[in-house]
Amino acid sequence: MSVRWSIGAITSAIRFGEVQCTSMDIRVGHGFDSHRLTSPEGGGRQMCIGGVKIDCQVGPIAHSDGDAVTHAVTDAILAASGQPDLGTLFPNNAPENECRDSMEFLVESVTRASEQGWAICNIDITVLCDACKIVTHKEQICNSLQKHIGAPVNIKGKTFEGTADIEVIEVHAVALVQRGIHE
Repeated sequence: MSVRWSIGAITSAIRFGEVQCTSMDIRVGHGFDSHRLTSPEGGGRQMCIGGVKIDCQVGPIAHSDGDAVTHAVTDAILAASGQPDLGTLFPNNAPENECRDSMEFLVESVTRASEQGWAICNIDITVLCDACKIVTHKEQICNSLQKHIGAPVNIKGKTFEGTADIEVIEVHAVALVQRGIHE
């Protein structure tokens, strides 16, 4: 026999204790990062996206390596697992973070999530950038991130379609995490 539930019926059932999902927690975290891009002569670093070095005429102006994808993913994982954000854990004015490999930040976020009992279910990333295209690097970027995260990663590239006044890379990332089991 099939049971169909309406939103009202589900809400009532939860309110009166008829449906119990108390031992499973699911959370979503959003991460964002952006960096202004400029030529190496102007102070731009090597373009690095998700741990992958990409040939590009411009690179990020940043304190660390400027990997905006890894920064956004790190913040999404930290947010989903209820941890402090990237800037709190790794301040951009701390000498030890200058030129630092952003994969170290990502590994720390995964470790913190795991220590709190969270398993990362998947990561979804949107990169906005006119300066370099990620389409030919998507598989390599996903593999690089998956190696450290241990979960599926999806990435897509978009452009500003001429609306940006300066060269910039902007990244949005969403992390889904889960702990516990469904009764």
